Amino acid sequence: MIIKIFGYQPVRILFILLVALALPRIHFGQEGAVKGIVSDKSGNPLKDVKITFIDVQSGNKFTLKSNKEGKFLRFAMPPAQYRVTVELEGYKPFETGLVVIFGKDEMLNITLEKIPLKIEEDKDFTDGLKCFKQGQYKEASEYFEKVAAKFPDSPEAFYNLGVSSLRNGDSDKAIADFEKALQIKPDMVEVHFAMGECYFNKGEKEKAVEAFSRAMSFQPTNAKAHYNLGIIYYKFDKLDEALGEFQKAMELDPGVSSSYYQAGLVSTKKGDLKSAIKYFENFLIMEPNAPEAAQVKTMIEELKKQIGK
Repeated sequence: MIIKIFGYQPVRILFILLVALALPRIHFGQEGAVKGIVSDKSGNPLKDVKITFIDVQSGNKFTLKSNKEGKFLRFAMPPAQYRVTVELEGYKPFETGLVVIFGKDEMLNITLEKIPLKIEEDKDFTDGLKCFKQGQYKEASEYFEKVAAKFPDSPEAFYNLGVSSLRNGDSDKAIADFEKALQIKPDMVEVHFAMGECYFNKGEKEKAVEAFSRAMSFQPTNAKAHYNLGIIYYKFDKLDEALGEFQKAMELDPGVSSSYYQAGLVSTKKGDLKSAIKYFENFLIMEPNAPEAAQVKTMIEELKKQIGK
């Protein structure tokens, strides 16, 4: 019996092997290969790019990364329709379709576009802001000049450059910078405010009024615009117009104490002493410890004496 069993076994194994060899080779030679290269817009290869192949029907995923030469390769890719996503930090994601066919190699040449750096992420911009906050306006201007060169389509770049020039005492340079900002964004209210301040410093009252008026045309409910316009009117002895602007500022933002203070000064100059006292008293209620508080108290006493006479 033992001899019989061992005698038949080699024949059976040989038969199984012959059957296996006779079967069709289903996978080998019928799957495809996918290869390619990923580069930037200048043609430079990009490494460590994540390429993901997603079978549209089954949802199966295959993921690989590009090498230092930007190349990638995947053998034995099952035939199917794929959605291909390409990702690399700092670059815009890319997506395309791909059909893998039996026994055919597919080649992908992919170009990724870099995500533009945001102005607030730029080192010169952050350094410029730091210098500005420290009162180093000349240094701030130098940084913002670089920023404007790198971001020529950014109104914020020219606005910050203009404000630095303004604080550095160069109103003409500031106006030129603000005009560039307005060419890009005509409704940028902050720029109109700053332009008004420039013209105010230069003594050009009509242009200053125009600048603040434009600011109000974009934001008619902006209390600051009315307040600033009131300052200009007061500076050039247009008292009725000044008082009207301060009253409008109070209406829009009752919490701004300086509007009451300025209205008190205007009313005093107009000879409306009772209204002046009222405005000054409201100012003291809001700002009892203000640097001007002692002076305002003295002014109230003097105004009351004049009314008593």
